[in-house]
Amino acid sequence: MRRRLVLGAALLATGLLGPSQALARAPLAHEPATIVSVHDGDTIQVHISGRKEKVRLLGIDAPEMNDERPEYRAAAVAARDYATSLLAGRHVTLEADPIEPDRDPYDRLLRYVILPDGTNLNEQLVRKGYARVYNRFEFSEKTAFKKVEKAAREAKLGIWALPPGPARVVPEER
Repeated sequence: MRRRLVLGAALLATGLLGPSQALARAPLAHEPATIVSVHDGDTIQVHISGRKEKVRLLGIDAPEMNDERPEYRAAAVAARDYATSLLAGRHVTLEADPIEPDRDPYDRLLRYVILPDGTNLNEQLVRKGYARVYNRFEFSEKTAFKKVEKAAREAKLGIWALPPGPARVVPEER
């Protein structure tokens, strides 16, 4: 907790955060976790500090499992299966980003997932064409992610081989 307070105070002092955001946006930098399940290409569930948490992989956007287009649904399954192959039952490290909030509007933790060999899973999913860079928000690894995304796009890997169109076309919830 002391580390969270110090980091929050530092971010507040630099002007990166407002007073009400300082504590909410200053999680511990590295958190050990065990994978419970892989929901899709950018959402997992972990055991961390004795509780289960949903985690949204920071900085990426994988195809949606309920996309109305069959080829995009197939890409979503491929992204989930690839993530599962790297994560199933593994111990990982979750890393927060200093310029992103701790949680998204759905109360999921926002984290980079670091594999035991040091690989950033989020970046790896982009590198292999299973996800694109989530451009809507700024995050500290965005430049690196954009570089590997460009290479995946040029090589027409994964999602970059799909017909052009919006990133997601899902039915409206009723």
